[in-house]
Amino acid sequence: MDKLLILALVLGLALSPPVQALEIGGQAALLWSGSLQDNDFDSELTESLDLEIFFPRVNNLELRYGFLLTRPLQGLLADKEGSYFAKKLYLKHRSKLFHLTVGRQPVSWSFGSLINPVDFTLGAETLDTEQQSKYTDAVEVYIPVNWNSSLALVLSFPDGFIDEPDRMKWGIRGRTGMGGYDVTLNYVHEAGDAYPLIPRQRLGLALKGDVGSLGVYGAFGLYFDQDVDSSRSYLAGVDYSYNLDYDAKITMQLEYLGIEPDSMEASMRTGLLKMDSSDDRLDLLIGRITYPIDYFASLSLVTMVSLDDGSVIVGPIYQNTLPGNIDLNVGATAFLGRDGALFAPDPLRAIVSIDLSYPF
Repeated sequence: MDKLLILALVLGLALSPPVQALEIGGQAALLWSGSLQDNDFDSELTESLDLEIFFPRVNNLELRYGFLLTRPLQGLLADKEGSYFAKKLYLKHRSKLFHLTVGRQPVSWSFGSLINPVDFTLGAETLDTEQQSKYTDAVEVYIPVNWNSSLALVLSFPDGFIDEPDRMKWGIRGRTGMGGYDVTLNYVHEAGDAYPLIPRQRLGLALKGDVGSLGVYGAFGLYFDQDVDSSRSYLAGVDYSYNLDYDAKITMQLEYLGIEPDSMEASMRTGLLKMDSSDDRLDLLIGRITYPIDYFASLSLVTMVSLDDGSVIVGPIYQNTLPGNIDLNVGATAFLGRDGALFAPDPLRAIVSIDLSYPF
């Protein structure tokens, strides 16, 4: 376990009351997923256990520990390899002047967009889905200035090397209200050898507010480094809610993202997005609409369109809360486009999934 995590755990346990005061919460989940590649269909079943231990607060100190176990039963009973991932193991000190958090913790500067091109870690949250890169070994200082203004400084060690300064990633974020808009300005400096051939420095500006009945937001990112070419990203979005009756409403969200591939990690360009060296810009239109079927169930549709070649990703999602407080999610993703397009079905054509989860 990393040195920073051990330090947070030892200090927290030394200051905590007896174990009887601990509380445990989390979620048990069972996921079946299948993928269609050309004429082959493959599927797998995965169980997971997401646990969080809530230690009692002592004065201004709080200890949090959370982890994800993937395939714990199959690792014991079948020929499968289970995995453990620490999501949280941090010690937090709260005061009126500042909050200090030390250890493994979630770090994300999201502001409600479906994709955030100016986050502390790019891709940490995408379409409301968390990635493991959101959780990092870090020291964060959060300073509340007033009710709508704050300053945050983060020093993180993505590879766990707290004794090697050149592996350190750091960022600073300021947030305030201005003319009815929420305005944030941030700067991130990546670790020295984190992602070769992409800019190590990022400057981001994000705004969010209301225009009449519409929620509007936008972001601008500048990525630069003395050793590689600089690049830019642009984001503009709107969201809207339509009330069907007093307790149900349709929600809609639409945004445009323009980004140059030199800003992204190589595995994201060639793997996830299947871009090649001739692509000099990525222009996406992303939308989501959610319709409440009843108090327990809803139907959503997420789409992503490449404005450069017309290829599309379509993803319907059905959600329901079953008796016994079991959450059901049924989803599918289809790739539509001609050969050579960004979202061409080559070789992956479609993905389907059924997820049963029980929060406790």
